Amino acid sequence: MNEQAKQINVQDILDALLKKWHWVTIPLLIFLFIGAWLYVVLPRQYEATTLILVQPQEIPSTYVAATVSSGIEERLRTLSQEVMSRSNLENIIMEMDLSREERAQGVSMDLLVASMRKAIEVNTIGGGRGQTSSFTIKYRGQDPWKVAEVTNRLASFFIESHLKLRARQASETTLFLEKQLNELKILLQQQEDKVKDYRNQYMGELPEQLTSNISTISGLQLRLESVQASLTEALNGRLMLQSQLSQLESDQPGATLTQRAQRLMTLKSQLEEARARYTPEHPSIRMLEEQIKELESRKDEQGGMDPQAAEIRAQLAAANIEIETLKSDANRLKERIEYYQQRVENTPKREQELAGLTRDYTITQQNYQRLLDRFYEAQRAESMEKRQQGEQFRIVDYAQPPEVPVSPNKFKIGLIFLVLGLGTGAGLIFLLEFMDSSIKGIKQLEGWSDGIPCITAVPLALTQVDKQRQKFNMFFSVGVNVFIIIVGIIIVGYSRINHVILDLPVPLPF
Repeated sequence: MNEQAKQINVQDILDALLKKWHWVTIPLLIFLFIGAWLYVVLPRQYEATTLILVQPQEIPSTYVAATVSSGIEERLRTLSQEVMSRSNLENIIMEMDLSREERAQGVSMDLLVASMRKAIEVNTIGGGRGQTSSFTIKYRGQDPWKVAEVTNRLASFFIESHLKLRARQASETTLFLEKQLNELKILLQQQEDKVKDYRNQYMGELPEQLTSNISTISGLQLRLESVQASLTEALNGRLMLQSQLSQLESDQPGATLTQRAQRLMTLKSQLEEARARYTPEHPSIRMLEEQIKELESRKDEQGGMDPQAAEIRAQLAAANIEIETLKSDANRLKERIEYYQQRVENTPKREQELAGLTRDYTITQQNYQRLLDRFYEAQRAESMEKRQQGEQFRIVDYAQPPEVPVSPNKFKIGLIFLVLGLGTGAGLIFLLEFMDSSIKGIKQLEGWSDGIPCITAVPLALTQVDKQRQKFNMFFSVGVNVFIIIVGIIIVGYSRINHVILDLPVPLPF
């Protein structure tokens, strides 16, 4: 029974609205006047906007490439943090005399800066290919002239900061490349000195000198063959002279002399062979030299010799000198051939070592050249930025003092509090109907009695007391509504005339 009695349909709600209209009008009027009062007492907020165009660099990028590679969105975030820094906003507040009353009341500068930072808004506007072509700067405040002035001031800060940012980045890029270039130059010089020292140290064994060494060896071998042929001829000539001298001395009287001469010639031959084998300080050479001197001294004591024998001996002495000279030349040529052969044998090793040094030097030289090209490009880009021929921000529309406030919005306030008033009234009526367990109408009665049809219904007979109570309730409701209207008009009018301002710590959505 109770569950059937608590079922409420739309018709019941409509009937309740007609009977209990004051439960709707009272909260509706209260919320409407609250909204009107808030619209009157809330401070007016004005918003100024300036449009800044992102103008690309004047010089084509194919000729001078900019060193600032970051995107415009990233740079705008960096610039926003720089422009909206505490020091910058504090300077604007002090120079433009903003928040005078708050400062007079001793409000902290941190709070004023935070409040001003919230009032600034930067929005990007995309161009072709998803790139930002422009952006807007908005600022909200209570004074329209101050709002426009602050907005233009922020726009000028953005432009100045952008130019400084690009110039600073270009200069830092140039300095970085210059530092890297100097370090690479030192490394290149060190490697160049290593290659130079290595070439000087192993001059003659380098790969490019291999052909020259082989050619020199061939020439020396030809000369050695010629010297050896001359030596063979000189040895044969000496044998002939020795034979002639022996024959001549054998025909002369005095066998002792002949034996002494033969002995002298034998000792000289042994001396020559010993000199070819040993050094001059060798004991065998010294002993042979002493024996030759002794025999020669004896020969001089025997008196003069045959003129023909003397001439042959002179020729024999000349032949000995020639042979010694040819032997010396042959030995020298052999040493030279061995020297150049050693060079040829060392050439593959030098080629491998030099290839390693040259490879490192070549790589460093290529890196140095590439870095040098980038350094020159960075210098041109830096010059372009300093002349303000790179990418720039240009103000298209300067901020003008706004005439209409953007907050509070009377349409939003009216709609919000109208919905609140109607919703509160409807909620109260629904709650009252839900809590009322009385039966209203024949249909509800039939539903309560499980389908038993109702034969007749007796209308409610109101007594005089009931009629007076209804009249009192109606007049009371009308009076309450009139009272709310009067009080609301007085409060709103008083606030409007006396310019009452309500500063809320939390911003409202309207």
